[in-house]
Amino acid sequence: MFTKRSLKEKFSSEWKRHYHVEIFAERGFQRRKCKVCNEYFWSLKEKETCGCEKYEFIGNPVTKKKTDYIETWKIFENFFAKHDHTPINRYPVIDRWRPDLFFTMASIQDFQRIDQGNMVFEYPAENLIVPQVCLRFNDIPNVGVTGRHHTSFIMSGQHSFGGYWKDRCIELNFKFLTEAMGIPEEEIVYKEDVWAMPDFSAFGPCIETFCLGLELANSVFMQFTKTGNTYKELPLKVIDVGWGHERLVWFSQGTPTGYDAVFGPVIKWMKKQSGLKENDLFRKYAALAGNMDIDEVHDIDKARLRIAKTLGVSLKELKEIVEPFQALYAIADHTKTLLFAITDAGIPSNTGGGYNLRVILRRALSFLKEFEFPFSLEKIAELHAKYLYPLFPELSENLNLFSKIIEVEKKRYEKTLKNAEIIIRKELKEGKLDNETLIKLYTSHGISPEMIEREAKKYGIAIEIPPDFYVKITEKHIAEEKTKKEEPKIDITGIPDTELLFYEKPYERDFEAKVLKKADSWIILNKTLFYPEGGGQPGDKGHLFTKDRKIPVTDVHKIGGIVIHKIEGSLQEGETVNGSIDWDRRYTLMKMHTATHIIAGSVRKIIGKHAWQAGAKKDLTVSRIDLTHYQPFTREEIMEIEKLANKIVSGKYPVETKVIPRSEAESKYGFTIYQGGASPGKEIRIVNVANGFDIEGCGGTHVKNTEEVELIKIV
Repeated sequence: MFTKRSLKEKFSSEWKRHYHVEIFAERGFQRRKCKVCNEYFWSLKEKETCGCEKYEFIGNPVTKKKTDYIETWKIFENFFAKHDHTPINRYPVIDRWRPDLFFTMASIQDFQRIDQGNMVFEYPAENLIVPQVCLRFNDIPNVGVTGRHHTSFIMSGQHSFGGYWKDRCIELNFKFLTEAMGIPEEEIVYKEDVWAMPDFSAFGPCIETFCLGLELANSVFMQFTKTGNTYKELPLKVIDVGWGHERLVWFSQGTPTGYDAVFGPVIKWMKKQSGLKENDLFRKYAALAGNMDIDEVHDIDKARLRIAKTLGVSLKELKEIVEPFQALYAIADHTKTLLFAITDAGIPSNTGGGYNLRVILRRALSFLKEFEFPFSLEKIAELHAKYLYPLFPELSENLNLFSKIIEVEKKRYEKTLKNAEIIIRKELKEGKLDNETLIKLYTSHGISPEMIEREAKKYGIAIEIPPDFYVKITEKHIAEEKTKKEEPKIDITGIPDTELLFYEKPYERDFEAKVLKKADSWIILNKTLFYPEGGGQPGDKGHLFTKDRKIPVTDVHKIGGIVIHKIEGSLQEGETVNGSIDWDRRYTLMKMHTATHIIAGSVRKIIGKHAWQAGAKKDLTVSRIDLTHYQPFTREEIMEIEKLANKIVSGKYPVETKVIPRSEAESKYGFTIYQGGASPGKEIRIVNVANGFDIEGCGGTHVKNTEEVELIKIV
């Protein structure tokens, strides 16, 4: 059976091929087996374990100096730039280029595109580094507790797309740690592992880098792809190294928790304002908590009880000391995540990825209320933006938008709190607060476990919150769940792509073509003027003519590069036909489609860049475009949008279309080209309305000039 475990066993048995690199031989690294986790690792000094038991760097930093969040990146950037890597700016944390994901969760994701169902890479340089901010929501219960978990973090991506391979990769890893960071080489451990995509379309060995118990990087070598029950090498071998930026900062400072190092002046200010001061007990707890993981212990109170016994205090005493700190750290983390998301046009909501943003927002608000901290999320965001300005100046530019969204969300939260008390009291009386009920209360009423716990305390009732609660409610909102569209059953094997005349000649009405294939009521032509349904625009209708017959075309679809036509009648393969589209219908849809682009551009100009297309449907009398916003549009805003839209119409501006390489389109216009969704090919058809008023990737049909739209009315 083809599994990650079987691959690991095979790669381990062939370790000289998969894990032995030149630097190991040059420096004298020896392969050993850990007596605790039974994994193989490489180290210079004799060791019985790989360092998986505990952190040894807390209070004992071994780098040449302590570095903060910004300085650590500068050291990283300078080192790799000197070694032939191109530094690039981060990509948005809201993923617009992958149709299957809401958030950017790894640096390699920046360069992944879906091309006709296959994963391909688009990259601006062969060897590059990127300070990619990533969002992950599977560790929410751990955030603030373990000292190392975050919902947002920089994955300092080190990538090579065919430029170099394992020997050079680990050599650079070793030199960065020893030369740039000043870590003694005998403290470095390299651990063997395997990385794989879920479907094994790409996989390979990986080497994890540990120092004094803390994992600092994971070097993945994308080398193989599964073929049947075996595998072969990929045509392009990719180096994918994910450096834990937050961990490098923490490691250099050796603070009790990673949050103290990562959030720097922000967390210092928060502690000062709240009056929280660390004592010896907290510092001892922090050193032990770094190795605590809710995924592993399943019960946080049991883990805390174990630590409390180790420290010689009661669980109650321990919780009274550590929980305010944990809440403080969680607020700092969640606010930073929200600031990045809102900057990149993410909005808290009840659907899609916005659901997870609302989860952490309400968790942060709940902590503020519970511990009565004397500051706001807006102030914390302002401090984050100021601290991170040298690396991410865009955060400061979006503080006003952040404040507006948080203000609206706070009002919604307060309204929820008022209703929650009645609902919680009812549930407490019935005594059925199991995991299913808790999830229902949250999804239906927005009532968080913290709110239930707080209300229960008033009545002296102890509530046990399942440790995986936040995992269960957020896991469904990490990736896009696409409804598989029912495609007509027709074998297109060996059929060449259809020549798309509706792009070449959008104002033509008639054409001549040859029937290449027939299957029941569907036919394939070698070329067509009939536009297939897509992008919210209905397919064309019309007729096909032979010498003696008029055959209605009632439906048109596209499968890959092939257009299929549903007809009411019969045609023979090889037969020549004349086609005629229902021009009045098509022209109306062309005007409608262009009108939705004009509306989208108008909304972004008046409401803001955070307004993003979430869906659209064009029709003959009324069309619809769904646009995200943090509150309902007011009547005044709608009137202003309509006025601007009609100004564009009457301005007689050109509507231009061109097909360009995807990488060029992204570089020139940014990711707003994906308003209508990610593009499935290597090239993108760009529609430019009114000299840049609205620029999107779009496969629909459009008029040549905005004046043809005539008039736009928002109803």
